[in-house]
Amino acid sequence: MEYRTENRDDRLLVSISGVITFDDHEPFRRIVDEIAVCTPALVELSLTTTKMIDSAGIGMLLLAKDKADKSGKALVLSGVTGHVAKVVELSKVDQLIRII
Repeated sequence: MEYRTENRDDRLLVSISGVITFDDHEPFRRIVDEIAVCTPALVELSLTTTKMIDSAGIGMLLLAKDKADKSGKALVLSGVTGHVAKVVELSKVDQLIRII
């Protein structure tokens, strides 16, 4: 997994590429830490270039949602397609995190 963050006008955009698996929990922790301290009230996790996510990756998305909620921010997912969309749908994450 690789990621980059950028502050846009009204949101923190986190673009995640590659695969999100248990092995990525340390770099994902840095994303969660950024969510806690960012200024924008909206955090967008872009999964446009994410090719695969496993159950641990789904858990990490839920951790990010929890941190955003506790920090008074909204978290949304974007670019959810292909394998990632299937896993998100099967795990019902789309019922917990808004997809734009």
